[in-house]
Amino acid sequence: TSDTEAETTEPTTTPSDVYQITASQLDAAVPAGKGSGKCTADNSDGCANNEQALVALNNAAQKYGVTERGEVVAMIALMAFESGSWQYNVNEFPGRAGQGTKAMFMYPFIYKYAKALYPDKVQDAWESATDDLTMNNVRAMVLGDDDSFGSAFWYLTTQAPEYHNTGKLKDGDLASFKEYCTSAVGAGWDDDRQKGWEAVNSALSA
Repeated sequence: TSDTEAETTEPTTTPSDVYQITASQLDAAVPAGKGSGKCTADNSDGCANNEQALVALNNAAQKYGVTERGEVVAMIALMAFESGSWQYNVNEFPGRAGQGTKAMFMYPFIYKYAKALYPDKVQDAWESATDDLTMNNVRAMVLGDDDSFGSAFWYLTTQAPEYHNTGKLKDGDLASFKEYCTSAVGAGWDDDRQKGWEAVNSALSA
């Protein structure tokens, strides 16, 4: 197995009907990411715009075999919220070590994700790491665009498979997304998260 091959728990075939999004859809879904997005000279490290996000998101849908529109809407809405419309790739406030990707995984899932993607590079002992240097080094392995934007898709298909291709993330259903965020991901819920989902859901209907 090469360093870049995924574990067998990840899909090995790609359905022909994976859900792909267009540039105009993503610009409508995440308007703050248009043009240069929120990226400036001060935060260029890890910041992305919609042009970068589009490629990585479609790659992720292909890689993980996501065919349902409702699932793609949910993944984009989740990551756009967690990353501040693609602005952040690591936790900046308060600066929690080991937390990152566009899905803002906490370190236990950063470790699992890095181990799944790069099993020959990630040591078993790092799973219980508590020092900032080790946790940040493991996190750095999965901060490239494809890995970072792919993080939510990996989580859905490997850590919350009961929501993948089962109809639980119903197309156009806010309640399903709220349940996924609060029950499967363990995230909070507020009006901003709802508004983000509504924008993505509307844009991907166009």
